[in-house]
Amino acid sequence: MSKVNLSSSVKNYLYQYIRSLEQTGNMKLPPESELSLKLGVSRVTVRRALDELENEGIILRIQGRGTFVNPEALTIQVNLMPGEEFSRLIENCGYHASVEVKAVRRKEADLETGKLLGLEPGEEIYEVEKVYFADGHPAIISVDCFACDLIGIDLTCEFMAGRSIFEVLHQYGGCFIARDKISMETMNREEMEKSVVSGKEMECDSVLVFRGKNYNQENKLVMLDREFYDTRYIQFSLLRVKNV
Repeated sequence: MSKVNLSSSVKNYLYQYIRSLEQTGNMKLPPESELSLKLGVSRVTVRRALDELENEGIILRIQGRGTFVNPEALTIQVNLMPGEEFSRLIENCGYHASVEVKAVRRKEADLETGKLLGLEPGEEIYEVEKVYFADGHPAIISVDCFACDLIGIDLTCEFMAGRSIFEVLHQYGGCFIARDKISMETMNREEMEKSVVSGKEMECDSVLVFRGKNYNQENKLVMLDREFYDTRYIQFSLLRVKNV
């Protein structure tokens, strides 16, 4: 398993562990040596994950006292970091989550997409479009795009039902998405309906849009995505460490 994969797994575990501390009232994390033993990984891996959590403002390191959870972190329902699975985002906001696969399109990559993904002219891509619902209301539209040759199977709507893109890429292409880079913008309804087929299903006049570039464990760009959020249901928060 790659170092990036392992560090991400440790970090995700620590996120869940930090959430559980709220139930006990204990805000202090165990020492690195204890976490290393518990998780079966090196102290270097644990330290790398803790460094990232500190940079995100999730934990506080106090000289001579130890490492503590930032109490403000526990008040955040949906953190902008890390990127979480959409159904979990919806549930974290207090709604019942469900999902429908709206389309699986196989087509020739346009020039811009092909250039970004490093494809030869004429190579084909998959576009997988899903709508995620919050208590039955469309809350998120996702459109994922990657090279057909990245996986060794043919995709259909039926096959993608109940499967995540990350699961498919990992299982059938040996590709682990380690990180993404996103840009954010707002989009009105008219623009949204032109941009994505499922846009007409949304019940809002404007959406928050994430455009993502997803990188594998070798830091190669392998997938592009677009995410459309109805912010009445999904409200992001972010703790920032000040350096001013």
